[in-house]
Amino acid sequence: MLKTHIYSVLKPSILYGILAFGFSFIGIFLPSSYVVGNPLEVSGVTPEHILGHVLWGLAVGVITLRYRYVIIAGLFPLILDSDHLLQFFDLEMIPRLAHSFVFGLISIGVLMYVINKKDLILGMIGFASVLAHISFDIFYGGGSKFPFLAPFSSELLVFGEQYWIFFELMAISIVGLSVLVQRKFSKQKIGMQNNFQ
Repeated sequence: MLKTHIYSVLKPSILYGILAFGFSFIGIFLPSSYVVGNPLEVSGVTPEHILGHVLWGLAVGVITLRYRYVIIAGLFPLILDSDHLLQFFDLEMIPRLAHSFVFGLISIGVLMYVINKKDLILGMIGFASVLAHISFDIFYGGGSKFPFLAPFSSELLVFGEQYWIFFELMAISIVGLSVLVQRKFSKQKIGMQNNFQ
């Protein structure tokens, strides 16, 4: 039983990390790419940064009232930074490519297709995790910039410090709405099954 619960968290988390890392390869081929440098030196990884991403994600997951989703929502914003791994190879690239709206949309489809086609909540957590991650980066840095429209545009969009709350509330709202939709469809399915018995 415990093994099943652990697997139900690990499988989507590993998939999300692979997806973020894979998506970052697009940054090698975009114009305006440059050598970013070692992420441990240029990204300022601190315990506060790591814990902050987890807490921002947990805040998104709590609305589901299901521990599996809470844990996944806490992990995904942290895992999203696997898009920095390419920086270790000193390649010319656009950094933080998985910090984009397009990556969020793609993650919905991939998570639902690979893990469970009916798990709308998981798919939306994938998308919302991009927003929660961006929210914390803005909060922690007093503003930040992201290739939010990548790969369609490699321009880094600048968000001032006040935008952190907007992104976090959007993330919570998206997951909350997916919970309501999934519950509604579950109730309809149960009602249809009862009608046929």
